[in-house]
Amino acid sequence: MGLAQDITQTTAFAEDIRLIIWDLDETFWDGTLTEGGITYREDHHALVKELATRGIMSSICSKNNADQIEAVLRTHDLWNYFVFPSIDWTPKGPRIAALLKQIGLRAPSVLFVDDNAMNLAQARHMNPGLNVATPDVIATLADLPEFAGRPDPALTRLAQYKINERKFTAADTLGGGTVAFLRQSNVRVFIEYDVEAHLDRAIELINRTNQLNFTKKRLPEDREQARAELLRVLALNTTDAALIRVRDDFGDYGFVGFYLTFRMHNARRFEHFCFSCRTLNMYIEHWLYNQLGRLPLDPVGEVLTDPTSRAVEVDWITPAPFADIQAAQPTPLQRFDRIIARGGCDLASLMHYFALHSDSISEEFNAPKNGQMLRRDHSNFLKPALEGGLSAAEQDAAALLGYGPEDFATDLFEERPDKPVTFLSFWADADIPVYRHKGTGLCLPYWLVGAQHHDLIGKAELREAIATTDVQRARLDILCRDFEYIGLLETDQMTKRYDRILDALPKDAPVVIILANERGPLHFQDPARVDHPHHKRLNTALMQVADGRDNVILINPMQHIAAGDDLIDLNHFKRPVYHRMYRDALERLTSCGLKGVRSE
Repeated sequence: MGLAQDITQTTAFAEDIRLIIWDLDETFWDGTLTEGGITYREDHHALVKELATRGIMSSICSKNNADQIEAVLRTHDLWNYFVFPSIDWTPKGPRIAALLKQIGLRAPSVLFVDDNAMNLAQARHMNPGLNVATPDVIATLADLPEFAGRPDPALTRLAQYKINERKFTAADTLGGGTVAFLRQSNVRVFIEYDVEAHLDRAIELINRTNQLNFTKKRLPEDREQARAELLRVLALNTTDAALIRVRDDFGDYGFVGFYLTFRMHNARRFEHFCFSCRTLNMYIEHWLYNQLGRLPLDPVGEVLTDPTSRAVEVDWITPAPFADIQAAQPTPLQRFDRIIARGGCDLASLMHYFALHSDSISEEFNAPKNGQMLRRDHSNFLKPALEGGLSAAEQDAAALLGYGPEDFATDLFEERPDKPVTFLSFWADADIPVYRHKGTGLCLPYWLVGAQHHDLIGKAELREAIATTDVQRARLDILCRDFEYIGLLETDQMTKRYDRILDALPKDAPVVIILANERGPLHFQDPARVDHPHHKRLNTALMQVADGRDNVILINPMQHIAAGDDLIDLNHFKRPVYHRMYRDALERLTSCGLKGVRSE
């Protein structure tokens, strides 16, 4: 098939058009500028401006003298409405290919209008999927559904493309390669965790991005349904999410990225990981992927980059507090040499936010194991580390209930030259009973869902009701045969144990302890309802131990729970509560003056 036969002009486009590339002579205006002059087309002028208010960009690919073209369009106050104009005497096909790469758009979302069939054929041949048309289509464009765009009366999208245009010009001038240029560009990333305040932008990124959308899970097209669905997911305590805003010395790109992860048993997976092409080749997605702990990511469909690649070390991005978005010089982000966190899902939620603040985070969280949940937030799992470890007989006793030597290991008490910030949560101490092995005297916490703070040995009906697998039933039989019920920790046991734990940690490094919530949803319905007694007892012990220790910071979730709507249940809060707890902890860590805390 010849090039001329490769041209099919149609006004039925496969997808919405995001960019028109204009030829000028005998297309945008009548006549040829270098051959006797032109007649300027005000209708085409008005169309370029109208499309810009819909977020649809215009560019130029013309064989002409660049200085003359710029002068004409500046005279008509239209020059700045064109992005990445390409004006020289070289073939148009390669220039359009370079333009699409620079601007980060797929050919099917672009229309090239030219009066020359050869130019159209060459452009289509070198850019498969490119929409091409002759000038007679121009009068119909404004009314086509593929040109509806989205309202942008402030021309923010145009402004962002112009920023990218200035960057490419500066990069060509400075030379030295992309990475060298980025290192000179003062790239700052602001992470906005208050997604609800910018919900429509999050929806737009989820539903409209393609080439840098790595999950491609869409929300309903109906805007109200999309808002309701995203708000529902954002409220979950197992959801972590944020919008990404980028600035550099060339300007503000706005919110260019969004991620949302789900946690199951404190292991996270991506639900959304998507970015606008505005920041293509700035490696924002690579940097964020690293910050989020390099979660498993199997890109869906065609994408332009591979965030999982380690080929480039992204060292030119500076994270900054979102509160400083308008500041000329953002506040240096608080940094910690090392973080160790041991506890339950409450700390898993907090560590998502603290990931920005340290390159070294050790997480010792609850996790499923051998048919049950290993509750590392019970202090009994720390006792062996304080007492020289388990004997062989005690290891055998622990194995009877599905525990292994690794379950009693911890990084908390290792001597290191750096000073870690330690986060602790002991919520299981309040509710999970302890059982003593008859042969060795080893005390172990044990529970199954539905039997919190109950005596499993003394309640046969309860054992039958909660055991759902043969493994669980066999283990309950062993519990009844080889162990005896001791019950919940006494208050004096808690205080002695917590004193011992804190004495084993560096006195000049901060320790953040999360208190338990004492009031669930029912308490907000009935203010006279008695506070949760087990959680109240745990908090009393923790506050007693913390008294007089200058390095201990207590974070009370009840100070960040305003109403019953903030709660999922007594132990699980909606996502904004954890963010408020994080802000509280960060502020107090910043002002504590202890080692291991610095700014950068």
